[in-house]
Amino acid sequence: MSDAVEVEVEREERYWYPDDGGIVWVAGFMPVDPASGRFLGRDALRERGLIVSGVAGAAAHHDAALQGAGAEPGRPVALRRDLANEHDANAVAVDLPGGEQLGWVPRELAADVAPRLDAGERWSAVVLREQRASPRDPRTGITMLLAAGDAIALRVR
Repeated sequence: MSDAVEVEVEREERYWYPDDGGIVWVAGFMPVDPASGRFLGRDALRERGLIVSGVAGAAAHHDAALQGAGAEPGRPVALRRDLANEHDANAVAVDLPGGEQLGWVPRELAADVAPRLDAGERWSAVVLREQRASPRDPRTGITMLLAAGDAIALRVR
């Protein structure tokens, strides 16, 4: 792991109430600032070269992979160019260890990541959080953390 990106995180489980209504159970890891221990938002993470994103199409097209152990928070996932994707020339697939596809990097983010992958830059991703209707229900989605480099190492506080 010569080019590993280390990210300090805290484990968290809570209900979230989206602006559009409803209730979502969120469990997994929240990135924190190593010095202050404060949670880092998307903009602060971006400044550190880290990108937080959902996995597009997981629930709709790859539910079996979404429910598997490989999609648990803290597990690494692989990014792979999906050159045969007829819907998006910049498609980047998200694969579980072992190669099973979990979904895709969202289109707006893939437009930035795909050219970098095509140029030979290495990228890594890890599952940060899972979403469920309740702690006992199946996963409805996951949130991942992406960064340029060979690996992302989560250090739990």
